[in-house]
Amino acid sequence: MIAPSPLRPRRLPLFGLAVALASVAFAFSAPSLFELTAMTPGVYHLRGLAVTVAAVLVAPLLGVLVDRARRRRTPMVVLPLVGAAGIAIAGGTAAGWDAAGTPAVTTGMIMAAGLAALWPVGHEAYLPSIVGRERLVPANALLYVLPQLVMVLVGIVLSWAEYRDLALVIAVCVLLVLAAVAFRGVEAVEEPPPARSGLWREAVEGVRFTLKEPVLRAIALCLVVTTLSAEFADEVVDAARGALLENRLSAGPFSLSLTITSYGAIILGPLVAVLLHRRLGAYRLASAVLLASQPFTLLLALSGVAGGFTWYTLGSLVPLAGSIAVTIALTSHRQAITPDRLLGRVGGTLIALVALSEVAGALLLGRPGDWLAELAEDATSPLPLLPGLVLATALAMAAAVPLLRARHPVVSEEAAESAHP
Repeated sequence: MIAPSPLRPRRLPLFGLAVALASVAFAFSAPSLFELTAMTPGVYHLRGLAVTVAAVLVAPLLGVLVDRARRRRTPMVVLPLVGAAGIAIAGGTAAGWDAAGTPAVTTGMIMAAGLAALWPVGHEAYLPSIVGRERLVPANALLYVLPQLVMVLVGIVLSWAEYRDLALVIAVCVLLVLAAVAFRGVEAVEEPPPARSGLWREAVEGVRFTLKEPVLRAIALCLVVTTLSAEFADEVVDAARGALLENRLSAGPFSLSLTITSYGAIILGPLVAVLLHRRLGAYRLASAVLLASQPFTLLLALSGVAGGFTWYTLGSLVPLAGSIAVTIALTSHRQAITPDRLLGRVGGTLIALVALSEVAGALLLGRPGDWLAELAEDATSPLPLLPGLVLATALAMAAAVPLLRARHPVVSEEAAESAHP
């Protein structure tokens, strides 16, 4: 196990800054390149395909490399630098050579999208070495909030400075380089890397361990169910949004509701996780918050009646804040119980499962979501919205079932050893 260190609290601010800078830079990478040349809708499909391929095929292998690294900060230094180099080359090519502009920008956007999907594998595996396993929930809450705040600040600065075209590309590259420098400055006490047994063999070991251990399997199933139903839930929420926009009796602008929901959830979700994790434990907190928050989705059925602004805001805010708290709690618990030598591979496996679930959810629930959204087009009363909302709420709450069935949230070192093929 990782030995305690009195210097850990001093490392977290620098680590959090690095995570925030990288998150914001990857978020702005596609918009920065998009403005350089005319893009076709097919580019966005390629970006989505790149994210799926990177998550499914590359994330488990990257997890192996993270676990193999003598210093786990190394992948976190390399990935932002690779992203900065790729974006700079794409931007420079598009600015100086019109004929190659579109292919270069397309390649840069695909590469940036793939790196954005992959790089959480590294920092999630490194975090237990930074803060220790007893402070993971507050640390993950900070790592969730800080990028959102930096995103707002960077957006304000870019709008004020009117950064456009190549200047925005340069700003993104600078942020990625600064993130790499910040990661380079973080020191932590780490366990020695495990013995190597082959890239694919080690990747399979991570998948086997994730699916074999009851608690990790429960967390994986929870993430899969949540992701499967995400697109369906979005369709239903969009129908409620249309009812709110057509509701003349609603008091309050729609933009205000979006602001309250977005920023309120960013604050409320991490706050709930931090305040309740010591009383309930991270694992029990996740299932309790999931069951308590998701039924508020049913309030969206009242979006088309008097007071619809209030009902829509509550029906959006509480489930979103609950989902954020659940994500923080499950990530923290997974990091706490996973042996050090498997942290990267378990994280990579979960990213791959989530990516596959997104594709399956679009195929399985996309059409029913469209049907129910069409049913709710005239939602001046709650009834047209209720079928979709009830189904979305049931699916969201079903994600808690695997968590409730796994009653012993402890992974022993003996069980970790048994994961060896």
